[in-house]
Amino acid sequence: MIRLGRREYAEMVEAQERLAAERLAGDVGDLLLLLEHPPTYTLGRRSEPGDLLHGPEWYRARGVEIAETPRGGKVTYHGPGQLVAYPIVDLRGVGDQPARADRVDVAWFVASLERAMAAALAGWGIAAGRIEGLTGLWVDDERAHRDDFRGAGAAAAAPGLARGSIRKIGSIGLKIRRGISTHGLSLNVDCDLEPFEWINSCGIEQCRATSIAAESNDVVPTVDETGAAVAAALGAELGLTVVEGDASEVGLTEPDRTDSVA
Repeated sequence: MIRLGRREYAEMVEAQERLAAERLAGDVGDLLLLLEHPPTYTLGRRSEPGDLLHGPEWYRARGVEIAETPRGGKVTYHGPGQLVAYPIVDLRGVGDQPARADRVDVAWFVASLERAMAAALAGWGIAAGRIEGLTGLWVDDERAHRDDFRGAGAAAAAPGLARGSIRKIGSIGLKIRRGISTHGLSLNVDCDLEPFEWINSCGIEQCRATSIAAESNDVVPTVDETGAAVAAALGAELGLTVVEGDASEVGLTEPDRTDSVA
C-alpha cells in the first residue's frame, strides 16, 4: 500500500492508467493507492444528466470540481476526510477466477471490496453491510448486526432509503481492462456530507450519505488509520500480503502531509 495524501483527481486518473500498463507488463506488483481528493464530483460511464441537480457553475461556485471518469457507475462525490483506495491488481492472480484467461470474476472482486470496508468499520464498532442490487456499503438503523444484511435486496431496502434509516457509507466504482483493476472504493471517514445532497448519489434519488464520524460514539479514526485497516482487510480477502511502500517507488511525488486530513 502507498499513502499519497491529497491528490487532484485528474492526476490520479493518469497515474492509474500508467500503473495499470506497468502491472500488465509485470514491471510493478499489485498496488493499493490510499489518498484523498479535493472536493470533486466524478461522472462514471453510466452517469445521466439528471444526476447533477444543478449546473456546473453552481458547483464550481461552491468549490466543487466536476470530472468525467473511465470507471463504471454513476456520479459520486470525493472530498477531504474521505478515504479513497485504488487497487491496481492483476485479478487473474487472486481468488478463484474463471478458467478462461480473458475473464475475471468482477462480482467477486466488488464483494471483496465491500467486505473489506465492512471489516474495517467493525473495528470501530460500526455495523455495515451489502445490499443486493445496490453496489457499495450501507448502515441500517433497523439491523443490529452486519450479517443481517445477507439476502437483503434493493426492493426491501427502498422504504429504509426513503426514510433515511439506511445510509450509504462507502462507494465502489471500477475499471477493469485485461484483468487489471483500477479505480476502486471510497469510504466516508470524517468528511462534509452536504455535497452528497446536491446530486443523485450513485443514481439513487433518496440516497443519504453518512460517515464514520456521524455513526460513531467513540474516537473517530484518521483517514490514514482507516486506510491501514481497509488495506489489511483487503489483503486478507485477496490472499495478499500488505507491505507499505513510498510514492517514489511508483513514479509519484511524496505526499504533502500538511495538506491532508490524515
